[in-house]
Amino acid sequence: MSDLFEKLRASVRTLEDAIAESDDRDRAPRERVLEARTARIAREPERIDRAADTTTCMLFERSGRRYAAPLSGLREVGPLGPVAHVPGIPDAYLGVAARRGRIVSVVDLPQLFGATVARSHGAAAPPWLILAASSTVVCGVAADDLRDVIDVQPGRLARAMPTFPALLQRHALGVLEDGTVVIDLVGLLEDRHLRVEERGA
Repeated sequence: MSDLFEKLRASVRTLEDAIAESDDRDRAPRERVLEARTARIAREPERIDRAADTTTCMLFERSGRRYAAPLSGLREVGPLGPVAHVPGIPDAYLGVAARRGRIVSVVDLPQLFGATVARSHGAAAPPWLILAASSTVVCGVAADDLRDVIDVQPGRLARAMPTFPALLQRHALGVLEDGTVVIDLVGLLEDRHLRVEERGA
């Protein structure tokens, strides 16, 4: 088990070194993209009539699948940056990333929900991180693209399909007409089935 923790410490050191060595010239274009995306996403969608029970959600994509998460549970959205792989963790975890002075786990939603996602050695990590937080957990999910902020009316959501994995069944608020899965992201990340516990050798 000591070898595992040594590998974990080495992964975190590698991540910290990569962040420390990031060149300002590489960082500036990323920040300009982030500022433009943030400004676009932060604009309140124009609505003449807005139902009282409407939930405002962040719409994003990962591996060709569309998801939406209520803004009320999100702490931050921004560039993901370097991700350090952690030996021995489930495939649904991409690894860990540094975020404002702390190390956070990065979850890959499609794999978490049972999809097979091809990964090539040395492939770049997804560009975006959607960070969710509660009183007990801070964790993020990876995204290939940030689409928009949308209003979701619970009455127009279809129920989760019976074929969805149990974890998705528990935390899916419903499905939009275009197949977008609306997820209670905080509830998902707090789920005890996501905990990676230390096991004896």
